[in-house]
Amino acid sequence: MDATELHTDVLVIGAGPTGLMAGAWLQKFGIDAKVVDLKSGPTQESRALALQARSMEIYRQLGLADEVQARAIPTGEMRPGVGARSFKSIKLNRLGYSQTHYAGLTMLEQSANEELLAQRLKDSGTPVLWGYGFESLEETADRVNVTCSSPEGQLRISAKYVIAADGASSPLRESFNIPFEGSTDDEVFYVLDAHGVSGMGSGINLRFSDENFMLGFPMGADASGGDRRRLLGILHEPDASPHEQKLDLDESRARASLRKEFGVLYTDAAWFSTYRVHHRVAKTFSHGRVFLVGDAAHIHSPVGAQGMNTGLQDAHNLVCKLSDVFSGRMPESYLQRYEAERRPVALRLVSTTDWIFTAITSRSWLAHTVRTRALPLFWPMAVRLVGRISAGRRFFGYLSQIRIHYWIDESSENRSAQASGFARARRRGKVLGRRLPWVTNRTGAQPDNFEVLNDATWQVHIYGPAGRTRGQELAAEFGVGLHEFAESPKRRLPNGSVVLVRPDMFVAHFEQVATR
Repeated sequence: MDATELHTDVLVIGAGPTGLMAGAWLQKFGIDAKVVDLKSGPTQESRALALQARSMEIYRQLGLADEVQARAIPTGEMRPGVGARSFKSIKLNRLGYSQTHYAGLTMLEQSANEELLAQRLKDSGTPVLWGYGFESLEETADRVNVTCSSPEGQLRISAKYVIAADGASSPLRESFNIPFEGSTDDEVFYVLDAHGVSGMGSGINLRFSDENFMLGFPMGADASGGDRRRLLGILHEPDASPHEQKLDLDESRARASLRKEFGVLYTDAAWFSTYRVHHRVAKTFSHGRVFLVGDAAHIHSPVGAQGMNTGLQDAHNLVCKLSDVFSGRMPESYLQRYEAERRPVALRLVSTTDWIFTAITSRSWLAHTVRTRALPLFWPMAVRLVGRISAGRRFFGYLSQIRIHYWIDESSENRSAQASGFARARRRGKVLGRRLPWVTNRTGAQPDNFEVLNDATWQVHIYGPAGRTRGQELAAEFGVGLHEFAESPKRRLPNGSVVLVRPDMFVAHFEQVATR
């Protein structure tokens, strides 16, 4: 069969959550795009589970946050424990209530995220081209020509840019021989979605035993009204005969460990899998006109529920930059900012989750003593303190990914360079390069200062009347819209603040007008 040929501005290879998010944002910006995937449709297994506050803010910009919340299970607390004993929980929603509209975590499994985003693309008239896998590509001066294959034949797609969202084993990354640097943990872990669960406290559970740990995430009720949970832990070596079926043997070992070490029982498992934890980051996130996003660029442990969220944010960051280039606001070299901003985030995330994961799973005497002896002693005091000190709010900020910080120059000598983010950073500021601080807007028509960001445009915001004149000058200088807010976010943007905000909600320029 002769190959079908298509032309597009952007080709997204991979229709997991990251690729689908990229496609949805390309559609929002009106950029001609195609999304292809070898699968026959969205993932059926639950896989990744939690959405952090930062990802919910991106869904809000897409107009999908209400639909996500209608299908999701909100979780506002995290509860540690030892063995079958649970301790008092940290209220994540209380730590985050002043920092974001989406305090806590939102439990919506990967399969539901994919279904939601794929439906958005289908409704917009640009459905995913299912059943087509990447085969080869060739680059020219201004295009990338990609060949995809399926049982029905080949599909050749010519695009100005390619987004590689094709997973941890990314054929595109491998085709460029881009090193995927890092390590793989020796332990084998299990993950299962259990029905009829008993023996657990509310919220997210993290428990330790002498030789294991257990993570438990709420997933709502099962068909019979029982408790449904995602459970993770270490799969120890079997004592049973090697002739037994491996999958059944592994699941029975996990079940026995949960019962014996943590007092957790369940009736049946809807999904069970084993895996090894990888900590890896691609040497570069781009090659010519091809950009790596999500698992193709970085993978790490499941600690903190960061993986799927980081991929969604990669897609958001990159597509916002592509939109600026296609609109003529920025030169093509602006796309270099994608790697400059997102790769440091991945490196910090991998190092942090690697350290935490090691602390949780280490079998050393010190780690064992801290987890099973010291934790029960200091935890009651920690719970009382965490909501009263800034460290508690910081913890939520890092967990929810709203404290991500990009390097952007603070010099006032060249504001156009600041807006594009090209100037070399000398130091990180309290506002510049950060996500715009969130504040409710009690006196205005908008519920908060993020409502106007749903337009996903460059904007100037002023907080308090003292900044009005300077804000008008900046808006005229950059040719962007102006929004005024009577109240400022406490401790973060004082009255008289004037900020230039990028479409992805990050501050590209900041001034404070003197007030008397």
